[in-house]
Amino acid sequence: MLIYVFAFNFSFKIHMTIEEIISIEFEGLSQTIMQYSNDNFIKSYAKKLLSIEFPKDRNLLIKLVDYLTTWYSSKIEEIKSSDFVVAKEAHLKCYKILMDLKEQLNNNN
Repeated sequence: MLIYVFAFNFSFKIHMTIEEIISIEFEGLSQTIMQYSNDNFIKSYAKKLLSIEFPKDRNLLIKLVDYLTTWYSSKIEEIKSSDFVVAKEAHLKCYKILMDLKEQLNNNN
């Protein structure tokens, strides 16, 4: 998986395994979603990411990532255009991580 790191108006790619994504990115990803959403189901899915043990919970991870990518797909334009969302870059990063993770999980059947 390639992660795009944004800092000081430039980006570079970092390759991460699923395990590294879980270890490094899931806390921030989960918090970003929980702070934005008022949907208790979405908050629950985001919180559940923090207890994933991979590869043991692979099937659960696939479902959670699917739920969250579907949710982000329906919300990302609203997030990008809203004057009230202050962490737009964090949401874009979360969405990208989830989409890349979904692809990586699908390719590693």
